Amino acid sequence: MRAMGRMNLDKVGAFASAACAIHCLLSGLALGVLSVVGMGFIGSTTTDIIFLTVTLSVASLAIITGIRRHGSWRPALIFLAGVISIVISHFVLDHESKDVMTRMMTTFFAVAGGVLLVSFHVLNLRLQQQCRR
Repeated sequence: MRAMGRMNLDKVGAFASAACAIHCLLSGLALGVLSVVGMGFIGSTTTDIIFLTVTLSVASLAIITGIRRHGSWRPALIFLAGVISIVISHFVLDHESKDVMTRMMTTFFAVAGGVLLVSFHVLNLRLQQQCRR
């Protein structure tokens, strides 16, 4: 039963990370269109904070349970790269910039961070499944 909980944690985390990456892509590329159709909230700071909080909380728990189960730090390193990418996107680059190049870089780092977090969960899940064999 415990192994099932860890497996589900990575599935939930991968889904949350994928949703975060899609959110970052949409808000970076189509925020103007989203505002027109009444979905401007997708690009709000509150939405960013919610996605980051859920994604990073689930990922942090998955790291702890994964390392205890399989003993590998590789997933944690991928997680760290994803977090660094998201931090660059949201706190180093100007997330609200009107400059096209800055917006493109912000979107790139945000989406890359989300993809790295999905990759982390997939690897973490696979390593845990190998332990059960």
